[in-house]
Amino acid sequence: MKPIAPRVAVVFAAVAATVLGSIPAASAAEPLATPRTETTQLAAPSAHQQITDEHAADEHTGDGHGVELGPAAKIAPKPAKLLGWDPPNPRSYTITASCAQWAGEIRQGAAAWNGLTEGGGTPVSCQTSYITDCGGTGAIIGCNYGSGQRITLVPTATGQIALLAAHEFGHDWYGHSGSGCANWNSPADVMRTTICG
Repeated sequence: MKPIAPRVAVVFAAVAATVLGSIPAASAAEPLATPRTETTQLAAPSAHQQITDEHAADEHTGDGHGVELGPAAKIAPKPAKLLGWDPPNPRSYTITASCAQWAGEIRQGAAAWNGLTEGGGTPVSCQTSYITDCGGTGAIIGCNYGSGQRITLVPTATGQIALLAAHEFGHDWYGHSGSGCANWNSPADVMRTTICG
């Protein structure tokens, strides 16, 4: 497989089109509410932007879900202290030896979600080439297989490793919120389809 050049615009993939949910967007003046899982519709821009999962059968084959490489763009910087958004239930993860050199950034991404703890649970592995078994086409650099059965990251492809990890951990509960560059502004923004930079 071909190695990936660092700091390129990159894209994630998610698995399990059966995972549907919503995450309210956060604002500085409004605390984040617990996500509602009964809706799967993307709301018009408002105080509560909802996240939807794309249908894997529409564009992809197999049990993976992927999107293509997107353009580089300036994104919001990671906040000094992550907010710790509230997903529907707690989960845990284990960072495998293949991710040892990026463990700190992966933990920062995990910290975006309250109740996501290290030790047991979803194994998180890393590789240096694009992911080819997650469905879709293009430069797939993250995949959450089966809503938390395992996660694979390609940290050498981006300078936004914590954001990549936060996005893939988010697929334990949620689908994509829509297209565009992911950023740290809200849970819905973390769950956008593309890592840019």
